[in-house]
Amino acid sequence: MAQNSVLPLQGLQSTAPATTPPPAPTTQERALNRSILAAVQTLNDAGYPGSGREVTFSVDHVTKLPVIKIVDASTQKVIEQWPPEYLLQLAADANKLTRTICCLKF
Repeated sequence: MAQNSVLPLQGLQSTAPATTPPPAPTTQERALNRSILAAVQTLNDAGYPGSGREVTFSVDHVTKLPVIKIVDASTQKVIEQWPPEYLLQLAADANKLTRTICCLKF
């Protein structure tokens, strides 16, 4: 059984180096993370993803969107992912464009 790590949904840092450490997760975020971890564990224990496969949960560092993957347990190769990688990239690009437009002076 693979270990699943759950990141806080709020307060995640971008891929840029941080100058200050990220804020500690709140009690509510820790409770949510425990609930998600328990749900992922339940799915894996029930064999939901199929033989030799497991469900993983993470949060995309750029978009802060939740990402659910079905992975091959032996190779860790991603079999399926929601949302797909291309949608995460579109969301990141849209976010970057929005920030750029908001900062322009007309």
